[in-house]
Amino acid sequence: MKKQDHTTMSTQVKTEKKKPQETDAAVQPKRKRGRPRKTDKTAGEKSPRGVKSEAARKTRLAAKRAGTSTRDLIIASANEIINRTGVVDFRIETLAQSLSLSPGNITYHFPKKEDIIAAIWEEYIAVMRDTTAEMITPLLDIKQLFLYFRTAAAKAIGYAGVTTYYFGDMGALLRENETFRRQIQRGRELIFASYDTLEKNGYMKPIENPEIKELTFDSQMAMLRWWINHALTKYPEQDLPMVMDKYIALSLLQLIPFLTESGRRQFASIVNLIK
Repeated sequence: MKKQDHTTMSTQVKTEKKKPQETDAAVQPKRKRGRPRKTDKTAGEKSPRGVKSEAARKTRLAAKRAGTSTRDLIIASANEIINRTGVVDFRIETLAQSLSLSPGNITYHFPKKEDIIAAIWEEYIAVMRDTTAEMITPLLDIKQLFLYFRTAAAKAIGYAGVTTYYFGDMGALLRENETFRRQIQRGRELIFASYDTLEKNGYMKPIENPEIKELTFDSQMAMLRWWINHALTKYPEQDLPMVMDKYIALSLLQLIPFLTESGRRQFASIVNLIK
């Protein structure tokens, strides 16, 4: 009797050892050793390299909806930052943060910050070229010339950070920057042609002395560039249009000795409007 009880107890113990271990979670399927589950990633682990962040995705989506490329978005945002901080303090990291992009997303399009600055300058040149083609026409008069200079000044202010940087070292730019040199020459030819058009339309007398003609152009351009820089540093943004109107009218004073009676009347009407 005792022997039989011992056998029965041994059988029960063996049976209990063979029962699978009960767990609250479902049994996980087998996986290859060394390969982590997707659910094994901890909350603080960084996303794999190349995976776009949600903020970056939204930035690109917003640019796409607006009909602009990521490159154009970078240029526009960089221009806004440079207008506030200047070129010297401009950093790719700051630009990337403002766009919710990684610095790598920026350097994919522009390897160096100098490349971004050059792209902004080239965009400004293109804007000015389009403005000139639209406003300097065969029907040019003194009022239209004033409006052209006003629009050109507004465009320069819109790209103030880069334009003041480029115009700050004229000698270096003329030696090293072919695009800038062509733009200066093109501007000179354009204003000289404007003098001829105003003469043809009866608003100016001929400037027969080439040196006087050159001096008239140089004085107009130098005054406008200096006054734009002066206005930007002295006046609040909301006052800039009114201040620049006065400065542009003053730059036209260089033409007074050569204006006909019709030209003088138009100049007087401009002065009366901005008093």
